[in-house]
Amino acid sequence: MKNNPLVKNAIGSYKENELIFASKLYREKLSELISEAAYYKTLERMCKAGELVKIARGIYHLPKIGKYGIIPLSDSEIASAFIDNGTGTVVGYSLYNALKLTTQIPKTLNVMSSALESYTRRIRNVVIHQVQIEYSQEIINMINALEVLQNFNTIQNMDYSAFVNYSQSMAENYDEAILIEVVSNISYKKSTIAFLQEILKYYGVKNNLSMYLSALSEYKHPRMEEIYEIARISKGV
Repeated sequence: MKNNPLVKNAIGSYKENELIFASKLYREKLSELISEAAYYKTLERMCKAGELVKIARGIYHLPKIGKYGIIPLSDSEIASAFIDNGTGTVVGYSLYNALKLTTQIPKTLNVMSSALESYTRRIRNVVIHQVQIEYSQEIINMINALEVLQNFNTIQNMDYSAFVNYSQSMAENYDEAILIEVVSNISYKKSTIAFLQEILKYYGVKNNLSMYLSALSEYKHPRMEEIYEIARISKGV
């Protein structure tokens, strides 16, 4: 049976190795033109014919052909499909490495994204977590800061001098409205908020983070004086 030309034309609008989300494509362009069963049957036939590659349930791409055959998608290409155009951000060790807080190279690339229809998906070495928020640069910067603070004690080979510089930048660019937007959509531990409060207090930045904390509780988090001392010693000063 021949492949449906409507489906082939729709698929043909994508670039090689660009992720194709089957349900989204059907919903937005083909639902009124072809039955869902016929649509997915066409995708299946295209995969068998080598015209299409399936990399995860409901996710495909047109094959990119090189001198030695199909060029597989890289992890960064997969991640880009979920973070480009303000739809997400990289977290985890890829983030810590990009901020020069560690030299550790991650085996898995972790991403937060609003482009994911399920809660969590793994595509090869990329793990995508659904987080619905508008990813402006200010929002991404705040997420970055909170992710670093929440995981501070588990980041291997931490460069404390780099963290001191990062914490100062964090304080200088602190925006409480952005913080409120982030914590309204993403759950962070109270100890993480307390750690941020510690940093802001150290650099003399006024804030209202006490509204998220209990005056009766003592939250465990690193102290900036201790971090500065570790950074000083590590530099041999």
